[in-house]
Amino acid sequence: MWRFARWSRSMPLLVAYNAALVSLAVCVGWHASTVRSPHFEVRLDRAAHDTPRDIRRQTLHILGGNLRVVATLLAGACTLGLFTLLDLLWNAFVLGFGLSTLARGTPAAIPLAFRYVPLEFSALVLAASAAEYLSFMVLRCLAAGETPRFTSVGVALAVALGMLVAAAVIEADVMQLVAGLAA
Repeated sequence: MWRFARWSRSMPLLVAYNAALVSLAVCVGWHASTVRSPHFEVRLDRAAHDTPRDIRRQTLHILGGNLRVVATLLAGACTLGLFTLLDLLWNAFVLGFGLSTLARGTPAAIPLAFRYVPLEFSALVLAASAAEYLSFMVLRCLAAGETPRFTSVGVALAVALGMLVAAAVIEADVMQLVAGLAA
């Protein structure tokens, strides 16, 4: 129990662990895209048609989607972080798959995607780490009788929320630029 208690108290260790797993899942998604569907192409004309012209509405839509992912990551704390980890890895896999498809179809859009993707996924890694830390803290409280401390979890979630808001604003702007590429 004490070995578990030592590493489960370290938020930086959880962040590093999740970041490494996300990097691996992105690589697997990239590879899966090239193996599974080498002739899949991105249709920017459809992206231009589906992108609303109101950037505020688009930003709120993107932020809502990001907050749903964070809520799912936090709900995974009820399973001691198992669903948190699975959801984080799934989103990273989809990112790798999408970036690979985008690179084959429209290489000019890749630098635009890298304006917001690192910020967004850093925020998701931070939120997942906070959820895992929370679940491990509850386990330590139940098993070892420790008193709960929510300061680091609260700070991590507040920073992740700020990062997600910034990423949503940048992503909405990028979507307008991609729609302009298709027009």
